[in-house]
Amino acid sequence: MLEDRKVHTNAFSEPNALALSRKVFASTGLSLIEVSGQDAAKLLQGQLTCNINDLSASQASIAGFCNAKGRVISTLLVVKSLESFYLILPADLLDTVLKKLRMYVLRADAKLHDQTGNMHILGISGLSPEFDVPTDNFAIGQIPLTTIKLPGAPRHLLLGTSDQIDEFTGLLFSRYAFESGCLDEWRYQDISTALPWFDISQSEQHIPQMLGIDQLGGISFSKGCYTGQEIVARSHYLGKVKRALFIAECRQSASDVINGCKVLDGISQQNMGCVLTNAVWTGINRALLVLQIVDGLPKNLILDDDYRTPIAII
Repeated sequence: MLEDRKVHTNAFSEPNALALSRKVFASTGLSLIEVSGQDAAKLLQGQLTCNINDLSASQASIAGFCNAKGRVISTLLVVKSLESFYLILPADLLDTVLKKLRMYVLRADAKLHDQTGNMHILGISGLSPEFDVPTDNFAIGQIPLTTIKLPGAPRHLLLGTSDQIDEFTGLLFSRYAFESGCLDEWRYQDISTALPWFDISQSEQHIPQMLGIDQLGGISFSKGCYTGQEIVARSHYLGKVKRALFIAECRQSASDVINGCKVLDGISQQNMGCVLTNAVWTGINRALLVLQIVDGLPKNLILDDDYRTPIAII
């Protein structure tokens, strides 16, 4: 029997306030795949959890790319352009996603290309209304580069060529007093806003609902079949999602917290879930945890590491 329990909301119930300064992040840990050809939309519609037909020049979507068992191979941010689609995803999963997606092309008129070296992904925090930026989650604008609003705090991703990015960042630095930020800080912000990016160690481990992809609008339950759809739909309609995403933190260096590390009840030692991803900034290790949904989570959660490190949901 679990003892000393406390009621917690999941990562999407009460968004954490995140104070942001004006910063530009040349490194975001993300890569870019372009999917082109007459059958590009059909290919993606049959593989991703979101409804590709709902995308437009002004609206992107988060999505899960699942295996046949409904486990997420990678989280993706899907952006529609005039003649193709762009898939933004963790760099660690680029080769895996390219390989697996190409297995479904067969005779379809669809081509997949790694565009990370040609198109740059820039992260920006603190863009103010004077830039006329999109404000709704995953909305797209042009300022003048393709700009995607990330959920929660005022954070955006910009897509452009190297010259375009250099010109725009130069403007931000010189005229608007933006500063440079680092990858660790950007990843910390991703985690703080419950964006479920993860590395290859957590690929094919969780169904989309466990990662909150449904709460971010990234699952369509009406569009029809896609790989893994039966499991995803069954979990939704039968209410059998047993785990959810939580934001937590501990005082531990990143090198000591391993993604996939078990999270235990500090009293009963029962396995409650695992660390999906983590990042350290200003001495705080912030993590996304995938934990069992219970009436009340234990107050005393610990990591299953050599130090039995305490970790607290925030």
